[in-house]
Amino acid sequence: MDYQRNQLQHGLKMRTENQTIGRLFYLLAALQILIISGGAVFSLLVAPASLFVSQTENEAFVWIALGFVGFTFVALGVILILLSIVAAIGFRSEKNWRKIVGIIAAGLAILEFPLGTILGGYLFWKIINRKKINETQILPIPWLRSEK
Repeated sequence: MDYQRNQLQHGLKMRTENQTIGRLFYLLAALQILIISGGAVFSLLVAPASLFVSQTENEAFVWIALGFVGFTFVALGVILILLSIVAAIGFRSEKNWRKIVGIIAAGLAILEFPLGTILGGYLFWKIINRKKINETQILPIPWLRSEK
């Protein structure tokens, strides 16, 4: 009876953790949408405006480079949104590939200072440090444990 209760508690705990991690990945995707909208406005307004504002060719180059940097962040943000949504779906439906996609998405999110770093670091830590229960913790009778 103790064995079944331990298994049930472990299963419920893991399911709850998967749901929480999935929700956090949805939050990361929503945060990315906000960041992308700001980056898109920056890259779409700065690069064309640079042609009218700049006095020299060097200034024009700097403004165009800034516009390119904004576009690069938008492109990386779209990739992170897609990875975050896929990871959230994977964790909430408990797919086998969820950890791999989650680690990649959390690793990319760490690069976005400051909120992405905090949320990505926490997700990375939660995914990596997930505890699995051994048979020795679940099975009360020693001869039921498989020897490895």
